[in-house]
Amino acid sequence: MKILAFCILLFLVSLGHSQSLPIDFEESIVTSDFINFDGGTAMVINNPQINGNNTSSKIAQIVRNGGQVWAGSKIELTTNLDFTTFNSITMKVYSSAPVGTTIKFKLEGSGSTERDVQTTVSNEWELLTWDFTGEPANFNSIVFMFDFGNVGDGSAASTFLFDDIEQVFGGTAIDLPVDFESSTVNYTMSDFGGNLSTLVSDPSNPGNRVMQVIKTDQAASWAGTTIGTPAGFATNIPLSLSDSKMTVKVWSPSAGTPIRLKVEDSDDPTRTCETETNTTVSGDWEVLTFDFLNQAPGTESLSVGLAMGWTYNMASIFFNFGTDGASTGEITYYFDNVAFGEFVVGTTNLEIEGLKVFPNPTDHQWTFFSPKSDIKLIEVFDLYGKRILILQPDNSMARIDASKFACGMYLSVISTASGTSISRLIKN
Repeated sequence: MKILAFCILLFLVSLGHSQSLPIDFEESIVTSDFINFDGGTAMVINNPQINGNNTSSKIAQIVRNGGQVWAGSKIELTTNLDFTTFNSITMKVYSSAPVGTTIKFKLEGSGSTERDVQTTVSNEWELLTWDFTGEPANFNSIVFMFDFGNVGDGSAASTFLFDDIEQVFGGTAIDLPVDFESSTVNYTMSDFGGNLSTLVSDPSNPGNRVMQVIKTDQAASWAGTTIGTPAGFATNIPLSLSDSKMTVKVWSPSAGTPIRLKVEDSDDPTRTCETETNTTVSGDWEVLTFDFLNQAPGTESLSVGLAMGWTYNMASIFFNFGTDGASTGEITYYFDNVAFGEFVVGTTNLEIEGLKVFPNPTDHQWTFFSPKSDIKLIEVFDLYGKRILILQPDNSMARIDASKFACGMYLSVISTASGTSISRLIKN
């Protein structure tokens, strides 16, 4: 009977401290559940920073003191994490360390995977998100590494509070074309080498969302931004020898800036193809075409990759490739409308149902009419891809005075809530 009672007690204890997400440290996790390593010490404590962002009575704390730059702690879960639907992990963090401190969240089990995010505030709680879209259900340990890359000294700046760890739906997987306008797509970018990317409103058009990329003064010459998470796009990029181009709309403060685009296999980073082109305008948007038949020097050709059966489902963009941040100082760039195929002038692509542009050709005025949904944005580009006009009518009908244009051909990009269309404009 004593043995039976002891076994029941053990069962109840293990049930009371079942390690699974979500974790709020109120009851399910205690200090003894943490496995500390290499200079990190974790414990469950009363919340010393109760405020509007986190009113929990109990939280976890990690103090880093000596040891290794990867010092931290981990918790073993009772079941593997499944990212099929809930593809991101969120956690509240409080730190007095400087803004931009790296918090590494690692998963272990059958293999391992990890993600880094940087803090954006100091001395207050914030909710941070680590995106694990596309990861297999192989992991049953969560590992916390605060201020990764530095050795802790036991001070307040090496003391981190955290709470409320849970899986959430972070949006559907990103796929081409990418326009940053959907409310359901996961637009998490993956920066490397010293870049910082943020989804923002277009400075020249607040109704349009774009990706801002800051190449910091600490950035490497190869600093870049993967367009999406390490899982890549939802579908492969259909590159071939006869259809080898992608386009990206970019903003750079300087003409002549080298912009590199790389495609690769998310499961094999050795399978890549890279190409490069330069901006032609300064302080304005333009559409750049990247032809992967013209591979960058020292990189593998598209023909060789395709001949070996390689597929590509990930793309990364590099601004001012080949120059580090220390040489130029911090510079801000923007990009938008990442698409497969060429930005072709002289075609009409009416993806918006019922959209009409008339009269066309004209010497007086173009009228744009969308019977199904209001026109939110019209952009007009010249034959070199330079944007020369932007209009935000927010109406079913809009007009552009053609008399102000030189005779010739232009390209208009019309956007509504239902889609985007490209139409050729001809001025007589």
